[in-house]
Amino acid sequence: LAGLISTVSGHGFVTSPQARMPGDSMAAACGQQVAVNQESDNYGNIQGELQVASNQADYDAGACDIWLCKGYKFDDNKANVQTFTAGQTVPITVDIRAPHTGTANVSIVNTKTHSVIGEPLISWDSYASNSAPIPDEQKNFDITIPSDIGSQCATAGDCVIQWYWDARSIDQTYQSCIDFTVGGSGDSSGSPSQAVSSVAASTPVVAS
Repeated sequence: LAGLISTVSGHGFVTSPQARMPGDSMAAACGQQVAVNQESDNYGNIQGELQVASNQADYDAGACDIWLCKGYKFDDNKANVQTFTAGQTVPITVDIRAPHTGTANVSIVNTKTHSVIGEPLISWDSYASNSAPIPDEQKNFDITIPSDIGSQCATAGDCVIQWYWDARSIDQTYQSCIDFTVGGSGDSSGSPSQAVSSVAASTPVVAS
């Protein structure tokens, strides 16, 4: 029953393009109850996952890597890889079912190094406020694939577009990850990756 418990507060998820979803590889790494929790409500927050995981013997923090894409695995999502080109405009749709004031950004994350490539593609200092209607531009917006990304994201599984919403006042963090590939551009060196201060499994991957 623990896996069916949902931490109810803010809830949100990227609905387009197709984001990573839970599956068998996630269950093997994060534990069966954590996977069941996310299969029943993929809109929930990471802290809720950790609450479920805290008393589960089959939760492997290192293998789960829960702060990267909520522990959702590329191996469960190989059929959902998007193909983009450098400089392409990509529409993003986010479904926010319950707001809570926080900050948010969308960034490209190198999944091997747990680092953000370049600068955030878009960011908000105040996001999904519960004191006013959520602006449409926080739910439907465009990002642009950097023209200087080079070959860093040429291989499926190496990069994700990460939507990151952090409601710090209530300690709730939401993520969605879109797997994608992109061919090389005019600058083959690509944008430098910004290393995250810590890449431990308990640390979120977030652009500063």
